[in-house]
Amino acid sequence: VSELVGAGKDIESAYWELVVKDIQDTCKLLEPIYNETDGEDGHVSLAVSPKLANDTNGTIEAAKWLHNMVGSPCVYMKIPATDESISSMKEVISLGISVNATVICIFEQLIFCLPKYEAVIDAYLDGLESCGMTDLSKVSSVTTFYISRVDVTLDKKLEQIGTTEALDLKGKGVVAQAVLAYQLYQKKFSGPRWERLENRGAKKQRLMWASTNVKNPSYPDTFYVNSVIGRDTISTFSVQALQAFMDHGILSRTLDAKVSEAQDIYNAIEKLGIDWSSVGLELEHEVLDSFTKSFDNVLECMQKKAMNIYSFQKHV
Repeated sequence: VSELVGAGKDIESAYWELVVKDIQDTCKLLEPIYNETDGEDGHVSLAVSPKLANDTNGTIEAAKWLHNMVGSPCVYMKIPATDESISSMKEVISLGISVNATVICIFEQLIFCLPKYEAVIDAYLDGLESCGMTDLSKVSSVTTFYISRVDVTLDKKLEQIGTTEALDLKGKGVVAQAVLAYQLYQKKFSGPRWERLENRGAKKQRLMWASTNVKNPSYPDTFYVNSVIGRDTISTFSVQALQAFMDHGILSRTLDAKVSEAQDIYNAIEKLGIDWSSVGLELEHEVLDSFTKSFDNVLECMQKKAMNIYSFQKHV
């Protein structure tokens, strides 16, 4: 930090230089997997500044700059699924990001509700259709659905309602939403529109489940991991969740096993007066605020460290 700041860089520029170096090193480790799977796996996520979440043009420029700085085909540009960021996703995918003559338009979007998820899929498809490249095989994207964080919010609302019907729905909402999200994924990535893109080499925008650790101690520790297993999806694990699943998890395709039941649960929660889009927006603001505070804390710590080193050197 002191060397970067001493070289005339401001704290945020020094931060991004350190981050880019770490991401480059990680990409080198995972590039063999990326190459072996033809770009399906082996990705590394790099988040643009959370302060750009409501800035379409700022997100576009940041994504292009960071992608060019890292210079690896296996990096995912990670952005929240605000309305403005969804617009930036469509724009960047339609423009393409040129790295060593290879077009790579890669995004990871953070999702909390079905309406926002469908908007993200449409932005991806629109961007692919607008892309001037004949070969779309290097274009990739995932959508990250939060799991336990959504249930925590839903459970609180169900507890506030307090009826037997409401309390019986605790712990069921987010899994039902995940099942329906998977149905939407299968619908959107099939049929004539998708087939035309697939013929140009396009890859499906896979679903990725995040926050699969159980926050409510009354739920089994493998509850969410067991409940969101399906083809062409990705699950992220904390160390504790992975260890629990390896010890006593159940490996079974669950995402499309009880679709009608999931729809009933989803509808029942709506009938109680809980608006899914409002829940998603509430969580979106909550997570963005958390990301921004973390970002600011890192910069503040770097600033203090640089000042302490400078003060020490001055008095030596």
